[in-house]
Amino acid sequence: MIKHMRNKIKDLLRAQEGFTLIEMTLVLFIISVLLLLIIPNIGSYQGTAQETGNSALETVVQTQIDLYEMKKHTTPKTLEDLHGDGFLSESQYSEVKRLFTIDSSGNLVKLNGE
Repeated sequence: MIKHMRNKIKDLLRAQEGFTLIEMTLVLFIISVLLLLIIPNIGSYQGTAQETGNSALETVVQTQIDLYEMKKHTTPKTLEDLHGDGFLSESQYSEVKRLFTIDSSGNLVKLNGE
């Protein structure tokens, strides 16, 4: 009985086949091609997301400039005026001062061609 079970187990182990070298190479090739197609697209989505975020931030800050003018009856001279009077949060201010400035007319102007 035990000998019979041992022989069955040996037969099962012999019947199992693994991947051949050609099959493994083909699988790795397909994975490589997929990665080459996917990775460049991820980078383009990141750039698009950054542009969309900057555009939204520009809209928010211009709205805050308009609100500042309505409440204070004057145009903010700098971004610090908006931040100091609570019209911009700390995180908004740190991002905005990197990307924008305010001109003499109270309009938001992009820095460095952003």
